[in-house]
Amino acid sequence: MTEEDDDRRGRPDGHRYDAPESEETRVSKEWVYGVLGILVIVLMILIATGKVQIFPG
Repeated sequence: MTEEDDDRRGRPDGHRYDAPESEETRVSKEWVYGVLGILVIVLMILIATGKVQIFPG
């Protein structure tokens, strides 16, 4: 194929079509984002209560 053919199949923003994610991949990402969200909330609570100091002093 030529480069011109490739350009016609691409989207206007320059990215190619991405196939939909599998159910397993989607569920896995949901768990990872959930765990990261809980970790951030716990860290924010520890900083707000003074258990973890950002600037020692």
